[in-house]
Amino acid sequence: RYEQYEIMLTLQGNTRIAFLLFFASHIPITLLVDGQAFFRRSFYPQALQDVVDWYALTFKDTLMEHPVEPWFSSLVSIEVIFQLPFFFLAIYAILQQSKQPQKRTIRGDGPFKSLCIIYGSSTATTLVPILQCILTDEETNMSEKGILLGFYLPYLIFPLWLVLIAVSNEDIFGGVDASKKDQ
Repeated sequence: RYEQYEIMLTLQGNTRIAFLLFFASHIPITLLVDGQAFFRRSFYPQALQDVVDWYALTFKDTLMEHPVEPWFSSLVSIEVIFQLPFFFLAIYAILQQSKQPQKRTIRGDGPFKSLCIIYGSSTATTLVPILQCILTDEETNMSEKGILLGFYLPYLIFPLWLVLIAVSNEDIFGGVDASKKDQ
């Protein structure tokens, strides 16, 4: 049983697959959906604009209603400018782990580990005002808030989980545990 928790605290096994899917799914969401809160809407085909409008209306996501509030657009700018490149790097790094150690170009105990901490901390921080807006929106009932939380909470949980992995291990891909190194 302890080994299951140990695997969840490294980017191995099912945890590795979960993060790979998280980052891979986040790329089109960032570019095609969230990006509409940052870039000019005219940049997007009408069909994609209609999808975002439908989503915002159907699920009462006032954050994605146009015109978008400037504070929210600024948070999306962080996602587009800083997080999006990290998604590509993270996918590459995770896929590298299936190669022989001497053939890997990204290790789990160097700069990539630091980038994971920065990404996870920054992303979790940006979710605080977003979740606060959802929870305090007087125009939505508890069921609607629950649905919106279902959409947004993975973007808090996965980054925090990544920070936990990074601070708990010397090597996020399953090397020596940082707390055992000092012993």
